[in-house]
Amino acid sequence: MFDKLAPTPITEKKYRYLMIVAMVWMFTGAWVDSSAHTFLLDEIETFFTPWHALLYTGYGFVVISAVYVKNKMKDYKFDVGVLGASIFAIGGGSDAIWHTVLGIETGVEPLISPSHLMLFLGSFLMLDHVFASRPYRETLDAASIFSIGTIYGLIVFMTQFINPFLDIDLFFYWDWSDRLAAGSVFFNAMLACIVFVYAIRFKVSAKSMGAIYLISFLYQSVFFVLGDLISMAMLIVYGLGFSFGAIQITNWYYKTNHDRKLQIATALMGSLYGLIVVVNILYWSFSSDVDLVWRFYGLGGLVTTPLLFGYMVGNLGVSPKTGDVVQ
Repeated sequence: MFDKLAPTPITEKKYRYLMIVAMVWMFTGAWVDSSAHTFLLDEIETFFTPWHALLYTGYGFVVISAVYVKNKMKDYKFDVGVLGASIFAIGGGSDAIWHTVLGIETGVEPLISPSHLMLFLGSFLMLDHVFASRPYRETLDAASIFSIGTIYGLIVFMTQFINPFLDIDLFFYWDWSDRLAAGSVFFNAMLACIVFVYAIRFKVSAKSMGAIYLISFLYQSVFFVLGDLISMAMLIVYGLGFSFGAIQITNWYYKTNHDRKLQIATALMGSLYGLIVVVNILYWSFSSDVDLVWRFYGLGGLVTTPLLFGYMVGNLGVSPKTGDVVQ
């Protein structure tokens, strides 16, 4: 079944670049909508909002550009992209009915409602089409890199209720919230490690690896666009810093002959994520003149624990028999 849904390779660079534009438009719209649900919730009374318009016109552009490319290639196959677009359309229609009948969700509910889960499924399948239709199976082009970064960003979108950058207040209370704060760091650090292990199998360049993480951070920064431009700017800065660190780690991975290089590199990726979070905590503590409730060893644990988890995640990318990276 899955072979039947496999898309035809798209070799024309201009078509692949068109896919990038479509991805950025659509998923930036999703993050803007999330920003509206966070900062302008009292003003949202209907499904028909400017933020939904940005998202759904992006989806429309995805569909129109896909139809254009398929027509130019004379490719009329029902593939994973068509399936994803169809599911997204059904999800969008049901979402309009859902909002009209049940109103606007709040809290975690918007991320796990049935209509939104259909939208997420359709989105993943459309992004899979971009990735699977790359010109060469062994290497990743720019559109493939963008698709990985956007898939990563979409997972972060779905789990934004447990994101250390999107809810920094959790780190300035010492009750049940400190557990959620620590868990948010560990979860997202492990997610960053999984992305590294997956991407490195395609022998992506160091700059491409950095781009994957930067794309995700840029999407996340849009979360603040309608309410906190300082946080938006800081998240872009953190994304640049994380991207730079990812480039250095990837360069080391390719240059070293260490027999545990994947495990070590993945551990460093996890630790780097924790370090960036700690820098953010310290920044907000000093800039807002708020007392730190986390002591030095607690903050250190936010860096070293992802290091340990990352090492274990790195083992998933190597053969248990040979120790070589699984291709």
